[in-house]
Amino acid sequence: MNNILEQTETGREIARKNREEGREEGREEGHVDLMRAALRAAYGDITDLDELARRLADRDHSGNIARIVAGATLDDLRA
Repeated sequence: MNNILEQTETGREIARKNREEGREEGREEGHVDLMRAALRAAYGDITDLDELARRLADRDHSGNIARIVAGATLDDLRA
């Protein structure tokens, strides 16, 4: 399919956008995976691990990783 798309300028543009969107989605999922690993390492298996990891990754990813490393409480992270 990509070969067909890339035969025209419009097709090449569509293929390029699809690749960029895939990279962005992968990057976002990578941030969630990293946040989940940091939370698990610091606090163990908590009941809302996936939800909290996604929320913290969507907000200030680097800042929230720093807060975890600095020893923020789960209550602080959940607030």
